[in-house]
Amino acid sequence: MLSCTSASALRSAHAWLLLLLVLCSLLLRPTAAQFGVARDKGKIKELLLQHQAELAAKQAGSAEVDVNGETQTGTNPTQGIMSPKDAADLEAILIQASQDEATMKMVVQMKIEMKDEIEALGNEPSEDILRGMLHQLVEMRFLEVLFKDPERAVEESIKEGLIEDKKKIKEYKKNPALLETDMRKGLYFSLISLAVAGGYI
Repeated sequence: MLSCTSASALRSAHAWLLLLLVLCSLLLRPTAAQFGVARDKGKIKELLLQHQAELAAKQAGSAEVDVNGETQTGTNPTQGIMSPKDAADLEAILIQASQDEATMKMVVQMKIEMKDEIEALGNEPSEDILRGMLHQLVEMRFLEVLFKDPERAVEESIKEGLIEDKKKIKEYKKNPALLETDMRKGLYFSLISLAVAGGYI
């Protein structure tokens, strides 16, 4: 039986497979746009941590006041969204993505298709995007543990009702590594989507 954490990770990854299909369809559309220039190493990490600090400062500046007129001093939830290592790991993934032609073609098309949504975010850092990116990173790490036993991962996924397509079940039983590949793709493209929306790539 999978733990709650395991089941949650699997559900999330499978949900992002649907997003993967949508994103991959963008690759089939022609575009005359040029690929963007990748940020220098260290810049993405710096920007992620800077945005986290800005959000934390903003929350601290808008601390709630209790009924006695005193400022409440609780733990700032934004301060600990991600560690420097998390930011460095995210940066490594995004730098590698910026060197992949297929991924960058998708990124350019997303920026065209989602122009209004991206502009609506403005230059303000988004806590949802930071948390979303970290969530994908954590689940990518979790797959390393989950798929140490690929056959068991497939069986548990089926037991949890995470794979309902009979054709897919047959494919995954025949080739358990395919499930891991599909889940990694879903998480990867979800992370890239969030990075585009946040202006990190």
